[in-house]
Amino acid sequence: MEDFIIPINFDDETKKIIIGTLSQEIIELFNLSREPGNIILWQDRLKYIEKHKSDFDSEEEFWTHIRQIPNIIKNPDYIGLHPNDNSIQYIKRINHIMLVGVRIRTTGDLNFRSCYPISEQTLENYLKCKTIIR
Repeated sequence: MEDFIIPINFDDETKKIIIGTLSQEIIELFNLSREPGNIILWQDRLKYIEKHKSDFDSEEEFWTHIRQIPNIIKNPDYIGLHPNDNSIQYIKRINHIMLVGVRIRTTGDLNFRSCYPISEQTLENYLKCKTIIR
């Protein structure tokens, strides 16, 4: 089965898409008090993350990475809980080290928050502080 890729443009009818699931494995890993659930990307969040285009060498490179959000969630290299904002951080090396933030809720769907590249130093700091694990 081919990996799901996010479309660059939502059509007029689509306001949200399912980009992944919070698995039982992650729930148990972080001792979350909730059931597995869908992770939703709302159309306005895609617009929100466009502010990170300047972190890439080109618009094409930006969209190449953004389209991989479902794959980052499905197969992260690192995962952790943000210590202050009640979100799960999925991190994966593509050409850049990409962080996907997903807001944790106790019930229902989870909401995609943001996606952006982080530096090698930031990754090392997260590992050193043990806010993420492999």
